[in-house]
Amino acid sequence: MAQLGPFFAIGGVIALIAGIAYLAWLMEKKRTEAMSAWAQSHGYVFDGPAQPLIDELSGFKLFNQGRARTAKNLMRGAKEPGAVRICDYQFTTGSGKHRQVHQQTICVLKTPGRQAPHFFLRRQRALFDALGKVFGGQDINFEDDPAFSKAYVLQTSGDEQQLRGFMSPGLRDALTKLSDRNLLMEVSGDTLVLHTGRRLKPDQLEGLVADAVNIRRQWS
Repeated sequence: MAQLGPFFAIGGVIALIAGIAYLAWLMEKKRTEAMSAWAQSHGYVFDGPAQPLIDELSGFKLFNQGRARTAKNLMRGAKEPGAVRICDYQFTTGSGKHRQVHQQTICVLKTPGRQAPHFFLRRQRALFDALGKVFGGQDINFEDDPAFSKAYVLQTSGDEQQLRGFMSPGLRDALTKLSDRNLLMEVSGDTLVLHTGRRLKPDQLEGLVADAVNIRRQWS
């Protein structure tokens, strides 16, 4: 019987792994059902799989990080197809014990005919960003708007002066009022991508969309 001990141990490990995998699958299934139900009750069309969205937004910073990039639970506004889209997005960084899966719920707003210069914006992280400035990390500040500059790191891959002209006092004020939301936003051309760096519950989706729409209204 003692000789069977290792086999029982291996079997136990396999059963544990299988149990964890099943639990993860079940949680994702419930997540999809909850997202689908919310979409139907709020006038959205639920499409489910969203891998083509990764290709469409391949020029955005979020979609160039890590590996195993997956988008799912896609829903879109029924009145203006493609104008408002919400989905879960995740990617993986590191390996072994340093492996980390990053999950977020994103809102994508597309407004044909309303062009914006490229910019990336996120909340300031005091110590990290102080070190970044020492080593030359980009952060576009406005001397006449210390509240906005203190709240956010603002970066661009394009023309800084063009972006400064685009970031009107009204837009900066709207963003400053949302600074407690921990928003991460990237804009390029007619497309805005907004998220909070984490998955949201279905009852939080309306707030994310409202923030995105409010920001877009301030585009000059």
